[in-house]
Amino acid sequence: MANEKSKAEQYRDERKARIAKSAKKNAHSMEKRNTAKKVVGKVISIVLCAVIVLGIVGFSLNYYGALQRVIKIGGVGSDQPVTIAEYEYFYMRAYNQVRYQAQYYQYYYQTSTGYDTSLSPEDQTQTTKDAEGNEITWVEKLHNDTLELIQLHKAYYNEAVKMGLKLTKADEAFIDKQIDSLRDEAKNAGSSSSSSSDEKKVTYSLNAYLRKVYGGSINERFLRKELKIQVLAQKYLTQKTNDIAAGYDQAEIDKVYKDATSTYDFVTFRAYTFKTTELTAEDNETDAQLKARQTKADAEVKKNANDFYNAVTNEATFAAKAKELNKDTADYNVDEETKYSMLQDSVKSTFSEDAAKWLFDSSTKAGSKKLFSDETNGKYIVVLAVKAPHQEQTVTARHILISTQDQSTQQDLSDEEIAKKKTQAEDILKEFNEGDKSEDSFAALANEYTEDSGSSSNGGLYEHIYPGQMVAEFNDWCFDANRKAGDVEMVKTDYGYHIIYFVAKDGKDYYDSAI
Repeated sequence: MANEKSKAEQYRDERKARIAKSAKKNAHSMEKRNTAKKVVGKVISIVLCAVIVLGIVGFSLNYYGALQRVIKIGGVGSDQPVTIAEYEYFYMRAYNQVRYQAQYYQYYYQTSTGYDTSLSPEDQTQTTKDAEGNEITWVEKLHNDTLELIQLHKAYYNEAVKMGLKLTKADEAFIDKQIDSLRDEAKNAGSSSSSSSDEKKVTYSLNAYLRKVYGGSINERFLRKELKIQVLAQKYLTQKTNDIAAGYDQAEIDKVYKDATSTYDFVTFRAYTFKTTELTAEDNETDAQLKARQTKADAEVKKNANDFYNAVTNEATFAAKAKELNKDTADYNVDEETKYSMLQDSVKSTFSEDAAKWLFDSSTKAGSKKLFSDETNGKYIVVLAVKAPHQEQTVTARHILISTQDQSTQQDLSDEEIAKKKTQAEDILKEFNEGDKSEDSFAALANEYTEDSGSSSNGGLYEHIYPGQMVAEFNDWCFDANRKAGDVEMVKTDYGYHIIYFVAKDGKDYYDSAI
């Protein structure tokens, strides 16, 4: 029964087939975009002069049909036309984000965003919702997301120009490094997977590779220009966010929190998900026989969920039962697999709205348990409340990311390439340890080496990190009870090798930095 596999086991089973995002930033990137909206507000309007027609063909993503009319973005000065190249480029960013989130939640939380990664956007059988709650297709969502990315991108860049922000030498070096990295990927992109020495290897020029990955209008000149714009846009966003934060009075922040505690509080709980598996017909099996076998299998999953629920009397029995079900799974870590500290919105998106309401209800006490059933989707979640809604303190850290993913497709590199990346990360850590081991020295190395575009111009800095914000391994390292300022270590995640420098425990509650 697939429902009894651990998250780690499911992930390992499917890893080679997975296209992961990043971006960093599963939930993290979406947070930045939400913050961005608050910063700039509604000063930008999108003016659609007509409709874009997309021709999305399978996984190759040779999706681009024809731009039938003109799209313009207004509200930040004179109208600015969106080129085909821009649309192709930002469409791929939007597509990778949607695809990554679907994979991330499926393998880590056994829940679904509604997007089927085995199908192209136009062939999706489920719909989704826009920001206003309207039901839309995934093609429409990707179109909307693409326009939103372009909108914010151009808005921030224009404001950066108005403020007189300029690229530094470090910024230029980072852009050169990104281009060089793509050039190296292009050389290996067409390499044959055959072990035969007679098999000829095919290499791509950078421009040919960019056309293959993004679309026919993308080339090095366009990409270099876009990267420069993106760096300046990020500079503006960072400065504006800091300016706004500095302008808040503590009393105002406390009042906002008091009026909406459920938005900013965390709840700690354990959860274990049971999920049915759709069976396929065996040889000579009739439809009636298959249906009967499916019904029996579904009933067994439901029984297992109820048995688990009935066996749980406290946190210790919950953990013991989870371990028992995963006794054949190597390196099963029950805390990593079943214990969570989340904001209310995160519980909703990860598990269910009903679970979020229950966990944040004032009548739900530590030690309470509940079984949430979604028989339509064949999913049962046993939840145990561990700690009532509360505040979590934040930390600040710097990191250097050496990515183990293709920066364009977000696919994992080969084992040989990953080994080289590990050596590179180890060399950087060695370089740091052979120096004065200061935060400034680490920041300088981050500006030089990191492959995380979100922190490449600020010394790898991430301030006010809250529990659960970062990927699990990064999070666990930062929030280790024994962590102290100046600690440095290399941590492996799905994104690659992170060399992390722990700056400090902020001594502030999450809401203090979130509001």
